[in-house]
Amino acid sequence: METQNLIARLQADVQQIIETVETELLPLETSVLNRKPTPEKWSALECFEHLNRYNRFYNPELEQALEHKGRAAAFRPGWLGNFFVQSVAPENARPMKTRAYLNPAGSQLSLKVLEEFLGHQRHLLELLTRAKGANLNRRAVRVEVFRLLRIKTGDAFRFVVTHQQRHLQQALRGVEVAV
Repeated sequence: METQNLIARLQADVQQIIETVETELLPLETSVLNRKPTPEKWSALECFEHLNRYNRFYNPELEQALEHKGRAAAFRPGWLGNFFVQSVAPENARPMKTRAYLNPAGSQLSLKVLEEFLGHQRHLLELLTRAKGANLNRRAVRVEVFRLLRIKTGDAFRFVVTHQQRHLQQALRGVEVAV
């Protein structure tokens, strides 16, 4: 996979996420964003708090991975990275269990959750810009739910963006029901 094409695609995806949050979610009332579509599902703000918890882990991991100098080569996705990306892909409708510390269920949250999320997205765009000259094949990023495992830096970027797309869609479905 051409590294520059991957980075450009991921940057476009993150830009689209930012635009969607700013235009479709930020204008909504906090009460709508906190409303659950059903008692067992997350509200829109719970979706973003969940992502914030992941971003608090992965953004520093990615930053640290990019500090290592190495020769850039064409990125080749790893089987483990592909597994993680496919497991969180928006088209994968299978529900997933979330570890307790990553589960924001039952929280009453404010718009600060979306503001924090947007800050993480802007940081992610900066990291993607820095990644243009990096070796994305290096297994440098720990997996949040099993920190002994490391995946390729490029796979970590793919996972983070795909995971965000999944929960953005979930949040949008939730506010459709709430409105």
